[in-house]
Amino acid sequence: MTIDIDKTAATRLLHASYLACTEKPVEECPISSAIDLVMDGRNCLTYRYIMFTALLAKTVDPAIDVLSLQAGDRSAGAYDARSLASKVVYPFQKSMLGNILDGSNNDPLVNKPGRFTRLRKTNPAAAGDPKRALMALCDNLPKIETQVQARQCVDYIVTKLLAAKTARENQLRAFDDKARGRSVFTARRFMSDLLDQGFGGAALVLAATALYRLRFADNGFRIEAHPVNQSGSSKRQFSDLDLFRDGVPFMGTELKDKPFTSSDVDHAAETAYAVGAKSLLFVAGRHSTFASQPPTYFAKARGKYAGLGMYVGVISIDALMDMTFAAHVDLDPTVLFETVRETAEAIGALEAQMWVYERLAG
Repeated sequence: MTIDIDKTAATRLLHASYLACTEKPVEECPISSAIDLVMDGRNCLTYRYIMFTALLAKTVDPAIDVLSLQAGDRSAGAYDARSLASKVVYPFQKSMLGNILDGSNNDPLVNKPGRFTRLRKTNPAAAGDPKRALMALCDNLPKIETQVQARQCVDYIVTKLLAAKTARENQLRAFDDKARGRSVFTARRFMSDLLDQGFGGAALVLAATALYRLRFADNGFRIEAHPVNQSGSSKRQFSDLDLFRDGVPFMGTELKDKPFTSSDVDHAAETAYAVGAKSLLFVAGRHSTFASQPPTYFAKARGKYAGLGMYVGVISIDALMDMTFAAHVDLDPTVLFETVRETAEAIGALEAQMWVYERLAG
């Protein structure tokens, strides 16, 4: 029979842990080495949520099976980990811990590692830290048999998250100090170097979002950037970088840092047109083949949507960057640096975020 975790009790428990660990940090627990591996591992975000959620559930009800992930698990201790993660763990880390666990997805166990009925060593996992995290959780979570042990582990995780939150706050203060007083020429070099890094397409999203913020800072516009390679992750999303005016879709922006074709442009335009956007801008990154294409290559897509009343444009990120900086040459670029940092955090581009911090610290 599926165990229904009392979410009110779980929320109270996390708040009590927060207060206790703020007063007196918990420096060890029965499986601290495994927790460290998962918390510090690269690309292990979903496993962090799985681990935190399992230990919280065990603290609330010792009868749960810590390896269970879904109510459909055949274990006697099966429970709905996804619901507990989205309704309790996610809001807690966002409101109390400054979103330190990454809040780009308020349903964290919807990702593939959380879609299995339970944790098993045979579950597919990416090589490297994700695979090691899976093995460590399968080996170590079952060692936690009592509520007392589970609470100690929860407190240990909360202590680590509190420390990470403090470190990030200090980092943000240092970032703001370094960002002030830079020139537009420094900003141009910074953006160029960022684009060279690529970061799997994330650099292009960060650069374009920052440039849009300079261009569309007011007049009723709102900019929404989306995580790389997660097209359609939001019901309101109609491109990689959506521009709304007075709450209504205005312009879609497709960002491609790899080779693309005229049919790719046509497909992106179709999506933007379907929501009533007035235009689509296809922005080519430095790793695309846009520079080698003749101006007429995209004429068919332009003409098709011109006939429907929607403008389609294709431009390189460098052209967009030069146009924007030329029009804002007297601007204090602090807002640009802040937008890059905030967007990297919002879309979960952790590697890019660390590069930005390190670059401005230099």
